[in-house]
Amino acid sequence: MALSEEEQLKARLWELGDLSYLLHDGQDFIRKKYHETTGRRFVVNCSRRYGKSYLACVLALEHALRHENSQIRIAAPTAKMVRSIIEPHMRNILLDAPRTVKPKHLKNMGNWTFPNGSQIHVAGCDAGNAERHRGTEMHLGIIEEAGFVDDLEYVCQDIFLPQTITTDGRIVMLSTPPRTPAHPFAMYCAQAEAKGNYVHRTIYDAPHINDRQREEYCAESGGKHSTTWRREYMAEFVVDETRAIVPEFSEYEKAIVGEIDRPKHFESYTAADLGFKDLTFVVFAYYHFPRDLMVIEDELVLERSNSGVIAAQIKEKEKKLYGDQEPAMRVVDADRIVLSDLSSIHRLRLTPARRDDRDAAINALRLAVTNKKILIHPRCTALRAHLRHGVWNKARTSFERSGEFGHFDGVAAACYLLRHALRGKNPFPIHGADISEETHFIPKRAVNGGDIAEVVDIFRPRHRRR
Repeated sequence: MALSEEEQLKARLWELGDLSYLLHDGQDFIRKKYHETTGRRFVVNCSRRYGKSYLACVLALEHALRHENSQIRIAAPTAKMVRSIIEPHMRNILLDAPRTVKPKHLKNMGNWTFPNGSQIHVAGCDAGNAERHRGTEMHLGIIEEAGFVDDLEYVCQDIFLPQTITTDGRIVMLSTPPRTPAHPFAMYCAQAEAKGNYVHRTIYDAPHINDRQREEYCAESGGKHSTTWRREYMAEFVVDETRAIVPEFSEYEKAIVGEIDRPKHFESYTAADLGFKDLTFVVFAYYHFPRDLMVIEDELVLERSNSGVIAAQIKEKEKKLYGDQEPAMRVVDADRIVLSDLSSIHRLRLTPARRDDRDAAINALRLAVTNKKILIHPRCTALRAHLRHGVWNKARTSFERSGEFGHFDGVAAACYLLRHALRGKNPFPIHGADISEETHFIPKRAVNGGDIAEVVDIFRPRHRRR
């Protein structure tokens, strides 16, 4: 039976590897941008319901058709997603494929093999499935819903990237923003945007969705200012308030970030959450007694550092900030061996951090932010990022882990600081400014504070018993 003119035209497009006729204008915009760029990584950050998964399949098929003996890999967050989204899209698209170029699908192997020798491999990244993407070479790697791949950096840097070294292959990431900007997808977006290999598309760029549908989606999402609408449909990087560790920080950040002159008398504090696999995060602060304000003046962020390096850097930072004044307290969360090394070998006076009643400690931090009882110096960029982007894991049993932000260790350090600082202690001398040890006899117990009742008792007249 002879092919119709339309069928002949489609067959010719398949032979040329041009499947743009299958895409709406919004998808084709991204496709053209991809072909115009040459960067190793091409990143697409776009709205839900845009058709990015379908586009991912089209890009993979076009490459397989145009370049013989190509190895193409599509990674999805889960194996279930492969079965429910990727495979149905591939099956529907291939209904148009003429027999001369149509691939054979080996479902149990998760691949499609083309007559020209090209192969498309598809697998999830959960439950160890990411290892199925390993191979000797890869010409195109696509990571679908990259913002929801738990170990995106590992998949991209350790599995995909080495396979492109000898092929000049490319890696494409497509996703809606993850539930926290701390996810590595946000970092890849920023890097790609800086190099011109980035596309951002919102629900308003999707031509197949009309105004009525957009309004309906918006209302169902909670309105234009809701986290869901901004993240899922405007493709903005915002923290999910239901998982944020300190959800108040985004609202009060401008109010609690700034500088203030130190009072003449103050007590300083050093608080640290030490890690090796995770970050070592140290904050340096003092209590502003007249303002009842905890002022965090600086931070120290280290990776995979031993106790000697940590001790040296803490001492250096304290010296720079406070001169010879010893901190009132150094509170540290670390295992006993590290604490012992810091104390006995490196001569740091330490107080082990309390780790009980975690929720109460976090609530105290949240209240300090809300009530503006904490001030963070602008140079503390890492601490601000941890407070801004920090989220709980899905089970809410601990903080989420992120490649760039570690275990949000800055949040823990801030909690330890507020929990242990002696906020009620008056650092100002009890006697007047014109009275000193050089002009008056002052008992040692009355110098630099002490119990008020005890000092008063010292000067109370004594009456003889009759």
